[in-house]
Amino acid sequence: MGRLFDGPWVLILVFIAVAVVMVLVVVNAVNRSRRSDLAAFGLSGHGQRPGLGGSAVPLEAYVQGLGHRSAATIFGVVGIFVLGIVFGPLALVQASKAEALGVQATAGKVLGWICVVVSILWLIFIFAALSSR
Repeated sequence: MGRLFDGPWVLILVFIAVAVVMVLVVVNAVNRSRRSDLAAFGLSGHGQRPGLGGSAVPLEAYVQGLGHRSAATIFGVVGIFVLGIVFGPLALVQASKAEALGVQATAGKVLGWICVVVSILWLIFIFAALSSR
C-alpha cells in the first residue's frame, strides 16, 4: 500500500488548483469589465446603445451580449485546461452570439480557436502514439 501523495496525484491536484484560480481570475476580470461597460453606457432608461460598427442596439440586447461575452471567455479559459474539444466550440458559439448582439467578444473567439487547435493537435499526438505501438 503506497502513500496518498505517491505518483502523479500531487501534480494533478496542483494542476486543478491552478485551473480553478485562473478561472476565478478571469471571471473577476470579466465581471469588472462588465460593470465598467454598464457604467459607461448607463442602465437608466430604455433606448439604444452603441453596438459594433456604430449601429445602435437596445439596452437589453446589449446587456445580454455582455453575458454571452463573459460565457465565451470563461468557456475559452476552461477549455485550455480540460476538454478543449468541447469548450472551444462553446466559446466560439457564445462569442458569435455576443457579436450578433453588438458586443465585441474577441477574447472568447481567440481562446475558443486556441482550444480547438490544441485539442486537435493532442488528439493527433495521442492517435499517433497509440498507432506506433
